[in-house]
Amino acid sequence: MMLTMADYAGKWLSHADFTKQRQNSADALLRQVNLLLNAAQRAGVDLPINPATGSQVSGQQYGGFRPQSCSIGAPESAHKVGMAVDIYDPANKLDAWINDGILTQYQLYREAPESTPGWCHLTTRAPRSGRRTFKP
Repeated sequence: MMLTMADYAGKWLSHADFTKQRQNSADALLRQVNLLLNAAQRAGVDLPINPATGSQVSGQQYGGFRPQSCSIGAPESAHKVGMAVDIYDPANKLDAWINDGILTQYQLYREAPESTPGWCHLTTRAPRSGRRTFKP
């Protein structure tokens, strides 16, 4: 199973805010996230589908790309520039499997699991601390 650009962007796939630059960022993000998800699945991690989105994107509609009009996040937040996705992880199995070595291997960063119960926030944008697992 793979996250597609349509899964990620949802109803904003053709939105003016989903610019070519943001699409390119999302493409790079999805490439790395899909590699990580495939490795997790091979390791026996259950990756359920979110009934609200019909994909592995978490939330009701804002777990992937967020348009500028979304009240969640600043204008340059990672979700609004195509550099972050929240993966549906209701039992926190993905977060339990991931460690900083895995994140380094797939060139990703994540919010600390205790800050993301029921989902796993993955991003290609390094936090100021440079830590692979960071507190928001």
